[in-house]
Amino acid sequence: MYGVSNPLAFAGQLLHVALTVCLWIIIIGALISWVNPDPYNPVVRFLRRATDPLFFWLRRHMPLITGGVDFSPIIAIALVYFLDASLVPILIEGGNILANVLIGLGQSISMLLSFYLIVVIISAVLSFVSPNPYNPIVRIISALTYPVFSWFRRRLPLVYGGIDFTPALVIILILLINSYGVQTLIRLGVNLKAKGVF
Repeated sequence: MYGVSNPLAFAGQLLHVALTVCLWIIIIGALISWVNPDPYNPVVRFLRRATDPLFFWLRRHMPLITGGVDFSPIIAIALVYFLDASLVPILIEGGNILANVLIGLGQSISMLLSFYLIVVIISAVLSFVSPNPYNPIVRIISALTYPVFSWFRRRLPLVYGGIDFTPALVIILILLINSYGVQTLIRLGVNLKAKGVF
């Protein structure tokens, strides 16, 4: 294991542990906040005290509330994931700053796209079962997908035989962006890393 002989690598390991804990706190805090929890519950109060400073900072700089749903936790998760995927390898392995940043950025975007892909698939399934629109999970799914779906519906005739093919188009686009855009970015970072380019 790392120690005094390699303090940067040891710091990288500690940072990885800290970021992992932070990531899970944000994820759990986000899930709890979306279901209107008891504000006097000690666990809820701890999670809010731990995450609110970051969420407030993000809300001040970005319009992250759509349809009454706060999406600052999603951006926070992406930022923490990016730091873990880029900064930690720099400390542990040394050098290759640009390569690790590109890889971390690509992995963070890929994670967000994968998350959104799951959301779109769930939305497509829900459209066939007429769920309760007041269900908190349904509201979150709708708030996440409606802006993208409506953008395509205004520009393309995507309803045939009473079936809306907008989710299918979005799924295809996500897969294409992830396969040809994001993975190219990651491969570029890997190649720079292999060549020792900083």
